[in-house]
Amino acid sequence: MDWGFSCGASMCLLRQKEVQDIYGAAFPLSFQFWTGGKSWKVTVGIEYLSDNGQSVPLDGGEERFPLRLKVMSFPVALFYQIWMRDIYLAAGCGWSYSRYNERWEDLDLATTGQRWGPLFSFLAGCRLNPRWSVFAHIRHEPMPTGKSSLVVPEVKLGGVKIGAGIVFLI
Repeated sequence: MDWGFSCGASMCLLRQKEVQDIYGAAFPLSFQFWTGGKSWKVTVGIEYLSDNGQSVPLDGGEERFPLRLKVMSFPVALFYQIWMRDIYLAAGCGWSYSRYNERWEDLDLATTGQRWGPLFSFLAGCRLNPRWSVFAHIRHEPMPTGKSSLVVPEVKLGGVKIGAGIVFLI
């Protein structure tokens, strides 16, 4: 049985249009704990995102307000992994518990919440030596909030994440 840790960074793209208009692309950081055999891996992790944005006026006016979004997610996933010499490919799915806080910095307004949501991930990696490897991944994690806004029936803070990182096996 393998045990290991990974850390990495991603770029969150293809977000819900209304969220993308406010915040643009995002750059979450993550830390994962891995365990499992040669083919099956279980991961448990933590991901942090802090992002700045500007409100979008609904009346077409010019007035905008600065916003700050902080999201802390705790993903749990099961991966199936195949090896080709020192190269591996993995596909996985699971659930992520996300806590978020959006604050209007010039006003005394804040929205907070927490929700479970699905995640789907594909990754490819290369073993550098018996302990270290590098990987690249693409993950879809919609991060539903369960809340609505004036322009969208359900706000989803997540999206498609493309990233890379390093793995250390114990």
